[in-house]
Amino acid sequence: MALQPLPIPDRPDPYEVLSRESLYDSPWIRVREDRVRHRKGAEGRYAVCGFHRTACGVLALDAQDRVLLVGQWRYPLERYSWEIPEGGGDPGESPFEAIRRELREEAQVEAGAWEPLAFFHTSNSSTDEEAFLFLAQDLTPAHGEPEEDEELALLREPFEHCLGRVLRGELSDGLTVVALLALQARRSGVAQPLDAALAERFFQRPAEHPSPGRARWAAMGEDRLGSADHPPIGQDIQSSAPAPSLRSIAEGAP
Repeated sequence: MALQPLPIPDRPDPYEVLSRESLYDSPWIRVREDRVRHRKGAEGRYAVCGFHRTACGVLALDAQDRVLLVGQWRYPLERYSWEIPEGGGDPGESPFEAIRRELREEAQVEAGAWEPLAFFHTSNSSTDEEAFLFLAQDLTPAHGEPEEDEELALLREPFEHCLGRVLRGELSDGLTVVALLALQARRSGVAQPLDAALAERFFQRPAEHPSPGRARWAAMGEDRLGSADHPPIGQDIQSSAPAPSLRSIAEGAP
């Protein structure tokens, strides 16, 4: 049975933006501070972290229903982490183009069958980052090299074991947890199609269909994608470019 959309209030945004200030910008992340007034009268400051690259990951399954995991040291956590192949797509890459490249580079395999699996916001109280997750099957060896600053290990773990490791907190990477639970939900009969417009974004480059978060950074004149026209701060902007239709995986392959 198709689910009905969750309700949204008539006036969902309670904030008036008084000013925005860029605090930090690197090739990977950027931070701004907004001065805002709530409609109940309170004024304050809200820090927002943005990412230049698109978060994407792939749950790659082999013929024995084993999950391909990548092990690496995660500097912010100061701990070793096992997770699905994932990475950041460049501004000129769609999530699909980016994760195909990452699968070759990190795991030295490619997949013959791909499909969108899940979409989510990684930490919506502090960042506008979005994550695009794919399911990939029919794996075959491929040539790929990790980046110079990566030391990676590879492991193939049964899917059921991965679920257990999520529950015990051993697999804690956010993209990995969501991907595993999304596939388990499908297998349990909880199958719901992605919104059509959202499903298209798995195969679109950011400039073709910017998210509200990316549009806001572009409005500030800071987005690495570049923008010819920057509306004034506080004015909402929307992409005027027509969204391309959803392509098949084969048609989207380079």
